[in-house]
Amino acid sequence: MRYDTALIMFFVLVTALIAACGRDDNKKTVTPIKVERVSVQDETAPLRYTASIQPYSQVDLDFKVDGYVTEILQTEGADGRPRDIQEGDNVIKDLPLAQIDQTEYLAKVVEAKAQLQGARATHLNDAEDFERAEILYSQQSMTAPEYDRAVKNFKVSAAQVVSSEAQLVEAEQNLSYCTLRAPSNGVLLKRYVEVGALVRPGSKGFTLADVTSVKVLFSVPDVVLEDVSLGEEMEVTTRSLQDMIFTGRITEIAPAANTRTRVFNVEITIQNPENLLKPGMIASLNVYEGDSTNAIMLIPLGSVVRSVNNRDGYAVFTAEEREGKTVARRKDVELGSVFGNRIAVTSGLEEGEQVITSGAQIVRNDQIVSIIK
Repeated sequence: MRYDTALIMFFVLVTALIAACGRDDNKKTVTPIKVERVSVQDETAPLRYTASIQPYSQVDLDFKVDGYVTEILQTEGADGRPRDIQEGDNVIKDLPLAQIDQTEYLAKVVEAKAQLQGARATHLNDAEDFERAEILYSQQSMTAPEYDRAVKNFKVSAAQVVSSEAQLVEAEQNLSYCTLRAPSNGVLLKRYVEVGALVRPGSKGFTLADVTSVKVLFSVPDVVLEDVSLGEEMEVTTRSLQDMIFTGRITEIAPAANTRTRVFNVEITIQNPENLLKPGMIASLNVYEGDSTNAIMLIPLGSVVRSVNNRDGYAVFTAEEREGKTVARRKDVELGSVFGNRIAVTSGLEEGEQVITSGAQIVRNDQIVSIIK
């Protein structure tokens, strides 16, 4: 076990500073507090973490051309009548999800085809003139300026053909963009458009997620990192599917801690072929920390304050009954390792004592307090 002194000192100093702001030591009031009874548990008992379920991957489907939405994919609703596709519906690859008015883009395709046809006809004539000019010029029956003009016309018309072909490709591509299609199989997470809406290039149409497998994300402090490893199997449960246990593997461990929370993000990948696990669900999992069988007492980190008797020590407040009143009593304690958002107490407390968990930073020794639920 490691003793995370820096983490404890930082937490205590910050909370003490916050508590000091605006305190009036001369004002005697009954301070409301929350408490938790100290309990002893096996050190090998699992640490329970809450996690969030996210799709394995998700993409935003944006429009690439502007226009009015004329159609949204229809599917059968719960009442048997057709309705627009909506959040939670399954889609398959290349399925047309939305349609933009094609009138303008069809006209541009027709125009581009006509221009290409004219350019090819012109180039065909120029090619025949060029072939004839080459023969006459080789026989010295054509002047150099006439030959140069034939060559120039040939090259210009050839370039016009290439340009017209590119314009036709662009027009046909823009026409295809009028139909927004699903790039892969997945579940629709969000629909942003309605029939009749005016969209622009870059306007978001849908958010599509691949949930054939899902990611379960949770965070651990550095003292638990040694107990999780890439490829390790983990069991995950959810409140909505209480009778089911889902097994996945750890596929990613953050190389650095979050700069704000100072914890490391861990990702578990679980196969989800039946789509039972939905994005946004809350999951739970156990992480086993340590290999000792010693019994330990764990209290919330928020219960810890600085000791007034030892500059480098720590203390907690307990709630005790005296003459029919509840008072706060400061007790110096020895601390052990950090377990998530809790810390071990190695001495100074007895099992069953009520430790103040909310309000510990603002109460004083022997102050009258009121326990709230």
